[in-house]
Amino acid sequence: MAELVTVCIPIYKRLNTLSRALQSVAAQDYSHIELIVSDNGQNGNKVKEIVEQWYPRPFRFRQNPSTVPISPHYNQLIEAATGQYCVVLDDDDTLSPDFVSELSGVLDSNPNVTVALAQQESVDVTGKVLHRSSDKLPRILSGENFIRSWNGHGFECYTAMLGRTALMRSCGGYEDFPRGTHSDDALLIKLCLNGSMAFGQHCTFRWQINDSSYGWSMSCDELAEDTRQFLRFLEHHPTIVAYAARQPGQWKELKPLLLKLGWFTYFERWSTIYKERMPYGQWAKAAFAMPYIPEYYQSVRSPLRYGTKDATMKGLKSSLPWLPALYRTLTGRANPSSK
Repeated sequence: MAELVTVCIPIYKRLNTLSRALQSVAAQDYSHIELIVSDNGQNGNKVKEIVEQWYPRPFRFRQNPSTVPISPHYNQLIEAATGQYCVVLDDDDTLSPDFVSELSGVLDSNPNVTVALAQQESVDVTGKVLHRSSDKLPRILSGENFIRSWNGHGFECYTAMLGRTALMRSCGGYEDFPRGTHSDDALLIKLCLNGSMAFGQHCTFRWQINDSSYGWSMSCDELAEDTRQFLRFLEHHPTIVAYAARQPGQWKELKPLLLKLGWFTYFERWSTIYKERMPYGQWAKAAFAMPYIPEYYQSVRSPLRYGTKDATMKGLKSSLPWLPALYRTLTGRANPSSK
């Protein structure tokens, strides 16, 4: 008999895209699906009415009496799931009709596989495809090898991963980072360290990019706090600690790759979108929001050095007179041979 698969759709205040997500679940060619829709936005009867209109099968509905942060909300859904496998689908994203059948089939056939990913299409609000993941993915890949090649397969997010429900619960589910940045990465890392990855060869996850789902709406300080918590997760989470004790050689190799996964997300946004948004002095100060990681501080040298050569340096010296000295100290420490 086919295993029951739980598809979870969390909702906050954005209701206009929910019908599309529901239709993609209803169109699955796999009938043994449990749909759970959870209202975290205190929307009254609106969410349930939309589900009843657009989803023709039985479903489960839950509603939080007050809003909780994003990661605890996702974990409520994992706790509520009764399926052998579970996937969280955001309300503005969609699944191809063969998503559940293909990925659950891989999990059925490979007990060591802990999580499966479909091919990914990133789309804008009009549905135009902006980016596709690689179409040359292996069927099965060890968790360690996936981490080694994390950025090499063309995935831009990991929200719709089909995992083994019991393992997702036992490893703690989504980490409770304040704004949710890195929380899906952290869950995927925990699943990778417990087994192998699988990739769909035909099915697709369509991820809609907009300011709220891509994380561009948060402040630089909020992103910094999420990133610092992710870096602490890599040091202290029980799953990580247990793996490091069990596989010290592997962890010595993997840890720097995962550290970079965290700090590079911050660096990339700091050096681009936040540079445009923030006054120069605040932006320069934000460069030092990360703990001391030599590779990170080597990376911030060029943007800061470029900034010190233009006219804004005068304002920087007057508003933050201590910053140039701190910059020289940290970047000198990052590269002791520099003069």
